[in-house]
Amino acid sequence: MSVLRFVIGLVDASLLALNVFNVFMILSHVHPVESPAKKPAVTVGYAIVCRVHSTPFFCTSVIIALLASSLWFMQDYRVSHDSSSLLRGTISAYTMICTSILMKYAEYLIKLGVRRVLEIERDVSTENILRFKPPSKALMNTLVAPARFFFNVHSIGLDRIPRTPHLFVSNHSLYGMEMPIFLNHIYQNSGVLPRGLADHFHFAVPNGTILRAFGAVDGTRENVDTLMQAGQSVLVYPGGGHEVLKKSSVPRYELMWKERLGFARMAIKHGYPILPCACVGLEDMFTPLGDIPTPYRGYVIPLAYTTPARCQRIYFWFGSPISTSQYNGDFENDDFARKVRDETKTAVENGIKELRQFHEKDPNRYLLNQMNSTLKKSFYDNADVATDEAKDRNKLKTS
Repeated sequence: MSVLRFVIGLVDASLLALNVFNVFMILSHVHPVESPAKKPAVTVGYAIVCRVHSTPFFCTSVIIALLASSLWFMQDYRVSHDSSSLLRGTISAYTMICTSILMKYAEYLIKLGVRRVLEIERDVSTENILRFKPPSKALMNTLVAPARFFFNVHSIGLDRIPRTPHLFVSNHSLYGMEMPIFLNHIYQNSGVLPRGLADHFHFAVPNGTILRAFGAVDGTRENVDTLMQAGQSVLVYPGGGHEVLKKSSVPRYELMWKERLGFARMAIKHGYPILPCACVGLEDMFTPLGDIPTPYRGYVIPLAYTTPARCQRIYFWFGSPISTSQYNGDFENDDFARKVRDETKTAVENGIKELRQFHEKDPNRYLLNQMNSTLKKSFYDNADVATDEAKDRNKLKTS
């Protein structure tokens, strides 16, 4: 019995190790090519499968052992009706099927090499970017309906949104909660759904799939080239994650663009006009408590809280387009890029200033005030209707 338990324990350990490796290979394969973890994962997988496939008869022996394990445990279940034997037999069969499929993938990986595999996946990603079809307006409106109720968007300059391809450039608010509302607001009012540029780390976690479903792409120059060559509008937040995860010590709505010139170079390269945009309201809802440091690129996780009384409108501003055609595509000229960047930054800062002045005087700024006004209006409307009905009844009695 002790020998049998040892053999079963060895089988269990082998099945666990094989399935862990299979899961790793599957994840390295299905992981988006935009993810920073993609290349290291494929490289590690490549090194392992090269070593495994270079060992004579190893792969064949593994499949035979899994088949034998499955048959043995299934036969034992038929005799003893032990549910653990059924479970081990099923897992052995499942592992054999997965391992056989992954062995075929490993052959392609060995034949093509890491670089070629990544090139193919990038080509597929590019094709997916170009094939994207925006969701219907009704679906977008439905998905952001809860946010629209709480934030009750007010915008300035909607008439400035062009129907031609533009590069939308805006500030990012704390936690980035305004982005879906902002995209939906543009889409509903202009019919244009800009393709958002997202930071690389978004595609290393599951929310990258959600972002792609609404047109977002990894913010690489290659992807921007693809979008602009196809004549699609693009949305970029030069402050990126530093504005989304801004430290508690940073003033509200302060731009954190540093010396970034990438968006300006791409606009100049493709002759894209820039539409400066601004957002205000979200950061006024939160009171900062502190920051949790992270090892990733100096980011912190800001801790902040809000209350129902702080819930308020979000305000969007759209400025006048900034032309880049006069630079004749000379995107490598640093002076041109800085000039476009600075002009855009000044416009966005002015938009933020205009919105802050407006929202400080807005009587319906807060959600509770909006609800109070709605209730009052409903009460007085009902009272007026009741008064009119009473007058009509009196007239009938008199007549």
